[in-house]
Formats: sequence, C-alpha cells, structure tokens
Amino acid sequence: MGKAPTPRCIIVRHGQTEWSKSGQYTGLTDLPLTDYGVGQMKRTGESIFRNKFVDPEEITYIFTSPRTRAQQTVKLILEKLPQKQRDRIRVVVDEDLREWEYGDYEGLLTHEIVELRKSHGLDQNRPWNIWRDGCENGESTEQFGLRLSRAIARIQNLHRKHQAEGIASDIMVFAHGHALRYFAGLWLKLGEEKSCDGQEPQPPTYQDSSVPYVALKSYRHLVDNPNFLLDAGGIGVLSYAHHNIDEPALALAGAFLCPPEEESQHGSTAD
Repeated sequence: MGKAPTPRCIIVRHGQTEWSKSGQYTGLTDLPLTDYGVGQMKRTGESIFRNKFVDPEEITYIFTSPRTRAQQTVKLILEKLPQKQRDRIRVVVDEDLREWEYGDYEGLLTHEIVELRKSHGLDQNRPWNIWRDGCENGESTEQFGLRLSRAIARIQNLHRKHQAEGIASDIMVFAHGHALRYFAGLWLKLGEEKSCDGQEPQPPTYQDSSVPYVALKSYRHLVDNPNFLLDAGGIGVLSYAHHNIDEPALALAGAFLCPPEEESQHGSTAD
C-alpha cells in the first residue's frame, strides 16, 4: 500500500443569499440560500465529485458553521452522493466557524459602515479596516482570530492523527466570506501571535466526542487584509508542504490534483 496523500482542508463558502448578492454584511442574520444559490451548490457538488477533484471516500470530516446558509450548502453539496457515502462522513456543527459578529454593522453596506463610523468620530487618521479595527458592538479581530485559531488547531490535530494512521484525510469546512478568508490567513500564519495566558478555558463549541479538544497556548489574529477572494459558492484548498503538518500551505492548484508521480517533489525538505 502506498503512502496516503497529504491531508487537505477544503474550504467552501455557502451559496448565494439575498445579502451576499446585495453586499450587505451578514453575520448572525440567518438567511437561506436564494433559488440561484441552491442550484449553484447542487452543480458544484456534482462537479467536484464527478471529476474527482474531491474523492468522497477520502472525506473524513465536514465542519460547518451553525448558520442555515452553511448547513444548507453542506446538504446540497452531498446531495448526489450515495447514502452509504454520506453516512460515513461525520458532519460537525461548530460555533467557532460562525461569521464575524458585525454588531452595529449587521445588514449594512461598506459605504454605510464608513459613514456610520465617520458620524461617531472614528477613522480620522486612517480609513476603517475590519481586519484591524473590528466592528462596533461586535467582535474585535482578536476575538475572531481566537475562535478561528481554535477551529484550525482541531482540524490540524485530526490531520496529524490521520496521517500517522496512514488514512487519506480531506476535511471540508463550510462557512462564510470573512470567516474563511480569515481562516486561510491564519492557516498561513499571517498576522500576529498572542499568548493565551490569562484566557479563560473555553468550553467546546461543538458536540462530537470523536473530535479532541485542543487547548491553545497561543493564537493568531490578523492586523490587515489578507487579500484573498472567495465568492459565494467558492472553494479553496489548504494543505501542507512536504507532507508535514507543521508546514501549513496554500494549494495553489486548488481542487485539481497532480498525478502521484508528480507529487513526489513535495516529499523532501527542499523548497
């Protein structure tokens, strides 16, 4: 038996909603997909599995935001798989993957937020940057970064375990626009690292005994825009260089897989 492929974390933004279409900031507001969004995600599911961009036999877990739009997307992506395959994939609803809590900015457009902050006397010396400045009466970037760091630690811990066991492991993460771009930034170790000293222990944000809780010693948060794009319904792929869980990386080829004989270039410690 050959070596299992390098584990991957496949991030999926939910399909189109009325507010993703209009550009309104959608955090806790629990919107369903539009009719277009439903068809969009059905087509995406058919495509990624039919073309083997993702092998359903290698999906070990799906982690999803608790919001309706994310969980609806999970069901639509998996819809055409045989029941036997769907049953073997563990789906974990995780509160840590919910969208940025926008506070006073919920439902607003960017230019409306800029005007609101201006009326509050903010941003006189530099323009608003959500990745640095966070949201009034919502989450700071430190709060957002902490909970996404927790989610990443759990996924990478599972990947480490599966790799040691020789198990192929694609873990899919279904969430939101800001959450997944931020998630990708932290995966690549962007931003700043802070100690968790003084942080109160966090109770698990999910209900699945097969997912070990990982206590963080430190976490990361962003201080600027990571300059990633992920449209509604979009898919990105995160993985590891040199088959090493301690070297998280962006898979620039996305869901396209190199033939095994070509992948060997990533097996050494050379860049």
